[in-house]
Amino acid sequence: MNIRELQKAVEEFIFVGQAHKAGVFSALHEKPDGIDGFAARMKFDRRAAGVLLEALVEMGYLKKRKDEYSVPKQVYRRLVEYGGKEYEGDFWSFMMYLINPWRTLPHVLAKGVPDKSSYANFSMDDFIRGMDSPWKKKITPEVVDLCLSLHKNAGVVADIGGAPGTIAREFAVRGLKTIIFDLPESMKVMKKELSKVRNIEIREGDATKTLPDGSYDIAFLGNLCHGQSPKDNAKIIRMCHEHLNPGGLIVIFDNLRGENTGAAVLALHMITQSPAGNIYTRGEYTDWLKQAGFKKITVKKLSDPAWSIVAGYK
Repeated sequence: MNIRELQKAVEEFIFVGQAHKAGVFSALHEKPDGIDGFAARMKFDRRAAGVLLEALVEMGYLKKRKDEYSVPKQVYRRLVEYGGKEYEGDFWSFMMYLINPWRTLPHVLAKGVPDKSSYANFSMDDFIRGMDSPWKKKITPEVVDLCLSLHKNAGVVADIGGAPGTIAREFAVRGLKTIIFDLPESMKVMKKELSKVRNIEIREGDATKTLPDGSYDIAFLGNLCHGQSPKDNAKIIRMCHEHLNPGGLIVIFDNLRGENTGAAVLALHMITQSPAGNIYTRGEYTDWLKQAGFKKITVKKLSDPAWSIVAGYK
């Protein structure tokens, strides 16, 4: 990307993200308007509002007909239609926050740990709902198909670290009793709506310390391991082995260093946000699984080149 393309991408990210957080797209979807009416409704400065609306038209995020501004259908689906398959507004908001830890890389390089002051504007709502993103919804049926092909008789699945509920919903729709286990502060975001879904049971706790009581046929670790230390990953995987029924399956859905696209950059994300997180190799996952007692370890690549599945049997 040349410098002008980079500038354009950064401008779009920052200005569109801020406009979304300010409620611009929701307001203009509800009522298309001219500058005066829009500024008055939103209590914005008239001159600043006019500049913003024209810029959003130029970037393709608004339409202008005569003197009225409105939201195009594709933007409505991406930034207004809350809960829709293409809605990504929460992830935009989370990315806006991510600028804070990214900017602290010099601190991380000097100290080896994140700068805790960069957490100041963190929103658990934006994070958890942002992880229930369009890319994940798109790949979810493929992930669940693969899990059920590896364990055709599964009846109970524990989604460890599954607070967003994307994968859990699909397991539940397929008729499996599905336990979602995550930190209380994470579960708080989606608990009310997920509790209403048939076949879903909510449990709360810290996976680095304990797993949900009982036994299950599939232990699913989705985008969990890259936020943990090697020691904690080995412990979580060992506890999964203890809780799985004989013949049970562990499935790790994550990015593999050296194999999946974006692995090295995702590792940069982790060192600026997680005290001990990283992106791990196929060999590291294989070692943890073997040490825990898992057999017949297999790795499957997914249609999205950023993600793989590592699986093993008890």
